[in-house]
Amino acid sequence: MSQRSRSTPESPATSNLLDIGVVIAESGLAASTLHLWERRGLISPAGRDGLRRQYHPEVLETIAVIVTCQRSGFTLAEIGALLAPGAFEQGENRLDTKLRELRQRRDELDAAITGIEHAMACTAESPLECDAFRSQLTNVLPVTRDHNRR
Repeated sequence: MSQRSRSTPESPATSNLLDIGVVIAESGLAASTLHLWERRGLISPAGRDGLRRQYHPEVLETIAVIVTCQRSGFTLAEIGALLAPGAFEQGENRLDTKLRELRQRRDELDAAITGIEHAMACTAESPLECDAFRSQLTNVLPVTRDHNRR
């Protein structure tokens, strides 16, 4: 079981707090990451035991939300906005925008995977000599190219 705060004597208000070492062990994050997130207002300590920060147990859920959002491509500023009180009064727009970005990124990754798979299976000496592979390159650049201008 996890170690709880070691402050003595233990008051009822601080008895369920998690020491920063426990939060680090249970989250797998570095102390420097937690400190950065504190500076950004994403998490906050409940107090201190000497020099050691103490957190409410719910901080682990907040940390999991932050990590999930980061993996989804949210910036720390965007995460801060989502965690702010009242964020979901307009939060759907933020989530809709991020969902569109993620779908676009997924489409780009799927195209890259398809291209790599084809290049690995292609019998051409080089993928650049393969007409099928080269045809996939036409949609990679953000600007439509005129193939008649050469």
